[in-house]
Amino acid sequence: MKKLILFLLVSFSLAAQQRQKVIFDCDLGDDIDDAYALGYLLTLQDRYEILGITTCYGRTDDRAILANKFLAVTGETHIPVYVGKNTSNSSKRANWYADQFYWAKGSPLVKKSISATEFIRSQLKKYPGEVIIFSVGPVTNLAPLGTELQKAKAIYAMFGSFKIGYDGSTKIDAEWNVTCDIPSAKSFVQSGANIIYAGLDVTAMVKLSAENRLKLLMRQSPLTSIMQGLYVLWGQETPTLFDPVAIGMETNPELFTTEKVHVYVDDQGYTRLDPNKPANATIGTTIKSAEFIKILMHNYLYQNLN
Repeated sequence: MKKLILFLLVSFSLAAQQRQKVIFDCDLGDDIDDAYALGYLLTLQDRYEILGITTCYGRTDDRAILANKFLAVTGETHIPVYVGKNTSNSSKRANWYADQFYWAKGSPLVKKSISATEFIRSQLKKYPGEVIIFSVGPVTNLAPLGTELQKAKAIYAMFGSFKIGYDGSTKIDAEWNVTCDIPSAKSFVQSGANIIYAGLDVTAMVKLSAENRLKLLMRQSPLTSIMQGLYVLWGQETPTLFDPVAIGMETNPELFTTEKVHVYVDDQGYTRLDPNKPANATIGTTIKSAEFIKILMHNYLYQNLN
């Protein structure tokens, strides 16, 4: 019996070591896609060791409350949540008490002793070259790290509009995660880190259909009930799943084409490409969106988080 227990402990330890370490930096509670991205990430824990979730933009305390309840309902309270810089004073929009916050209203804020930025710094120092960051919100928590971001194995960021805009046309837009904090966005792209961008070029076409929303509703698991409950509070019709694509670029690179380019951010928040400078980033240029949605739906439906 002792040998069996020792074998199981060693096996568990080796499995944990083989999982990819990740951090999820998000503005959960704003658009609905953050919730679907977090749900997707939680279904991938055989692949990923989630070191922590960090909240960014506006009322970051309320986002952390929402994240903590999300984890509690799915039985994932071992994952810590760290509060990012509160930017609610930056605009009326940033101070909005988002409709999705009502899902967790009254739940306690389990606030850690260090900020989101300090947590990310500590993990990059502890595991240099080993941590992947999934950044799916404004990069306010990441920009202060500057060149320290080079210690990340990679950063997959839902960020920018390079050749395609929100409407799918070739007219690019100033993308939301960039325009929320343009100075931080400028610093982020200049950090020298290994950044892979899931911009509008590969995210704007990933739509969750009414048929798939009904499947999630009828599944009636804790995870799917959370996502559909937050969807109802979000109050719009067809979600565009921008944020899960940033994770998908790591999990299923075969579904994407990419290009190495030089990216910079202008004063209006547009992500520009400079063909005369050496590449400092990788951008997604195409996605097999139907195949990716099938993978998402499979993970959402065939899980038993509880």
